[in-house]
Amino acid sequence: MNRLLAATAALLLSLSLAACDQAASDTASGQESLKAWPASQPGEDPPPAPAPVEAVIGNLDALAALLPTATLAALFDPVAFGTTVRDLSDPAVLAFHVRATLAQLSGQCQLASPYHCYGYPGYNAGVALVPVRFKNRYGTELYGEIVLPGRGALPPRAGAYPVILALEGLATNTAVYRWWHQLFADAGYLVFAFDFVGQGKSQDAVTGDPGNTIEDAQDALSYLLEQSPVRAALDASRIGVIGHSQGAITTLGLQAVEPRLKAAVAAAPISERSAPFAANPIPVMIQTGDHDGPVAPIPFLNPAVVRPIYEKLAGDRALIVAEASTHAQHTSYPVLPSAQWGLEIAGRYSLAWMDYQLRGDRAALEVLRGGHPHLSYLWDSELRIAGETSSYRGAGPLPQ
Repeated sequence: MNRLLAATAALLLSLSLAACDQAASDTASGQESLKAWPASQPGEDPPPAPAPVEAVIGNLDALAALLPTATLAALFDPVAFGTTVRDLSDPAVLAFHVRATLAQLSGQCQLASPYHCYGYPGYNAGVALVPVRFKNRYGTELYGEIVLPGRGALPPRAGAYPVILALEGLATNTAVYRWWHQLFADAGYLVFAFDFVGQGKSQDAVTGDPGNTIEDAQDALSYLLEQSPVRAALDASRIGVIGHSQGAITTLGLQAVEPRLKAAVAAAPISERSAPFAANPIPVMIQTGDHDGPVAPIPFLNPAVVRPIYEKLAGDRALIVAEASTHAQHTSYPVLPSAQWGLEIAGRYSLAWMDYQLRGDRAALEVLRGGHPHLSYLWDSELRIAGETSSYRGAGPLPQ
């Protein structure tokens, strides 16, 4: 009997020690405290327009007769640069855009901006985001969106998940880039997008806050890794940053001073002067288009303006120039013009860059080396990895 009791006690002790070892292992891996994702929600759709507008929302002629001239200008030319309409031939997109713009004009979005903060109808329903608020180092409250991997279907314990920090353009908001956030989340990344000080749903700067976007980005990353409700499911050794326009300029400056980053994609940094950076310690991809420009399209010029930024880089780097694409290539905003393949090229190459640099995915390297028929046929796209350089051009509009 004594031997049986001793054996039972030894077995129980062994099981207890094994459980402790497993708990310690879970804690060490950063996953022990997160059993389930926090509650998520889809992107917010705009409220219905006033009843008279809803009644004619699919009839452009009737709509034009009903709305004031200033409202029509906000609908079809929000930045007053004579841009052409994209995607508004789809009645569902037109209705969405009318509702969102009227909501913006009535103050239902917090930012007085030409860009409404309701995303885009093709992406709102699918994305699984966790809205959060946090303060930067000066005490200004910022709004952020944690975009869950796999639309929330991948469990936290399947991580630790690589991270993408997403930086927005000037006077925009997180919703304008939701297509990009969802692309990475669908590929198994956890994405954190936030509004800079005074943009989107973030507060205006408090007294003493200079509105430094690099500092905002560092504070956002610190919040995500140290205080956010998903911090236990993250892999802090695999963090990339993506940014467009002002976000691209911030990306280039951030990667020079932020050691937690391992790879970067800077989309449309506009010019060498607009994107100064003191160092280049990590792999960087720069993306632009044939007709990129600060806001209005500049035909066939900007790749030459952006090239000096690329030449400043060291180590692994890439320059992707999309055929006929504009500064709006990385947005899903319906009235800003860009090539119909703009989002596909932007997404294809930015995802492959992160998959290779953060995950070591050799198939992604083949995507990077593979070219694309709608890369620019006027300017070289280039890839430099491990000391090897490859250049590509697209097929062009003429029959081959």
